[in-house]
Amino acid sequence: MGALDKIQQARSTFSKLGVRGASVHAARRLMTTVPGGESFRLFLIVLTTPRPTPAAEEAARTHIFRFATRDELVQYSKLPEAKLYERDVASFDAGNRCLLQLDGDKFVGYSWVAGSRLVELMWGMHFNMPDDMVYNYNGLTVPSYRGTSFQALRHLKILELSRPQGVRRLFGYVDHLNYASLRGVEKSGYERVGTLRGVKRDGRISFSLRVKDDAWSELVRVGPIQH
Repeated sequence: MGALDKIQQARSTFSKLGVRGASVHAARRLMTTVPGGESFRLFLIVLTTPRPTPAAEEAARTHIFRFATRDELVQYSKLPEAKLYERDVASFDAGNRCLLQLDGDKFVGYSWVAGSRLVELMWGMHFNMPDDMVYNYNGLTVPSYRGTSFQALRHLKILELSRPQGVRRLFGYVDHLNYASLRGVEKSGYERVGTLRGVKRDGRISFSLRVKDDAWSELVRVGPIQH
C-alpha cells in the first residue's frame, strides 16, 4: 500500500469512526502490529439474555424453529440461497447442530451450535467452555427475509431448545477491528468476557488469554487426568 493509499484509508477511518473511535482504532491496530510476523486479537463474548425485537417476534409468530436432521441439511443444501455445503453435512456428522427457521415449507435461515465444549478459535488455540455454554456460529437469513433481525430470535430459540441439556449461555468471538460485527453483537445483548491475542514470529507461536472465571472451565475434556 502506497503513502497516498494509507492517507486515504486513514481519512476514511476517521470519517466513519470519529475522533474517539479513530483513536481507539489506532491503538488496537498497534496491538496487532508485529514487525517480521503476524498477529490477531479477538474479543470473547457471551450471551445470556437474547434481545429479539418485537417486530421479529411478531413476524415469526407462526414460524417453526427446530434442530435439523441430516436429511434436511442435504435437502436444503440444494437451495443456492441457503449456502449449505458438503462441509456442513460433515459438521453435522461430527456432532454439531443446526437450528432451522422455517415459514411453513419456506426456508428462512439457520444458526449453528457446536457439539463440543472445546472449540478452536485460531491457529489451533482451543477454548474450554463451561458446561452451561455452547458456541454459536455461522448464522444466515435468506435475502427475502432479511431486515427483521431474526438472528437474535434464533439465539433465543437455541437457548430455549437447549435448556433441558443445561445450556444457559451462548459463546462467540469477534475480531477486535470488525466494528460492524461488534455493533451487531452488542445490540443482540452479548457481553465481552475476555480477549485472546496470538503472535507468530521467528518460528514461534505465543498466545495471551484473559477471560472471566465464569466463562472458562478447568474440566479435562480430552487426554489423561493428571492432577
